Amino acid sequence: MPETNNRNYYHEPVEIEIYIKKTGKIRNILKDMLIELADEEPINEKSREIFDYFKKRDEPIDLIEVQNVFPETIPHIYESYYNNIELYEKLSAHFKQGLSGITSSWRTSVYFTELLLKYEPTIAATKYIGNFNAYNLNYLIIKLNEAGENFILEDSSVEFLIKRRNKAYENRPPDKQFDKLVELWRYRKDSKL
Repeated sequence: MPETNNRNYYHEPVEIEIYIKKTGKIRNILKDMLIELADEEPINEKSREIFDYFKKRDEPIDLIEVQNVFPETIPHIYESYYNNIELYEKLSAHFKQGLSGITSSWRTSVYFTELLLKYEPTIAATKYIGNFNAYNLNYLIIKLNEAGENFILEDSSVEFLIKRRNKAYENRPPDKQFDKLVELWRYRKDSKL
């Protein structure tokens, strides 16, 4: 996997045990598992319109702003997100702070997005908007990478990114080094439980 553009990767540290024959000792090292971010594609024409609007502005897809710009989505958004609308309002405020230059708001936005991903898929996302939370997770990782900020995602989010990356790479030859790091990461994750 090329490492020339690390901003488009999520860096997950993986602890590896190495046996050193000469000394007969085991040493632990950390290696970065670079998970390439798979682009999220719009699901239909309305979704493409929404994605394009935010892409052209270089902004995350803000569900509150979607309703302002595309009022025809209001009933679908309300129906799908009325239980979590307060979280989306807080996320919208953090998006605005991030866009104004407050880098720490991107980190908070990542954690809100991780939480909100747990409530997907919804009818609004699968039929009208598209997987905007996946788009936002990629956007936020890139922003934090550009700012040189260190951050760690939840294991469920890392797994989500791995699955998306593997789906995008399904027609390519296997990357043995990446697959081995995923295997080690999953082993470590499961052994913590």
